[in-house]
Amino acid sequence: MSKARWLAFVMMMVLPWMAHAQVYKWKDKNGVTLYSDSPPPGNVPYELVDNVRSAPKTAATPSGNAESQAARNAAALRRQAEAEQERRNDEKKRAEDEARKTNCQNARANYQNFKVGGRIYKMTPEGEREYLGDEDIQRGLEEATKEVKQYCSDEE
Repeated sequence: MSKARWLAFVMMMVLPWMAHAQVYKWKDKNGVTLYSDSPPPGNVPYELVDNVRSAPKTAATPSGNAESQAARNAAALRRQAEAEQERRNDEKKRAEDEARKTNCQNARANYQNFKVGGRIYKMTPEGEREYLGDEDIQRGLEEATKEVKQYCSDEE
């Protein structure tokens, strides 16, 4: 029985301390009042329910408050647009880098094929093999060398 009394005593001491959590109150963009134990996301004005302190006060003049809210909204939209543009630029750069890497790999493989020489052939539209002569192989090697210089950097 002493364990039960000890547990009851601890609970009586801890529960009031745990109940002193802060509650935040704010309105969403539709005008609905929301309550939470954590502050709202972003730059949304809020207040503490127990009125111990309040975050950005909304007691300014209505027109001044509307103007400042409009300015905050415009700034948020501008930041969002800038972030979206930066994301698009990053995607484009990543795609270009991937294409350059693929082109480099293909150019190096093509160069190796022409450098090794031997019997090199191309397939005709009819599906037959057409073997290249020495002059065609030399032209192919020169073209492959140009492609390697174009698509490959010294780092790769």
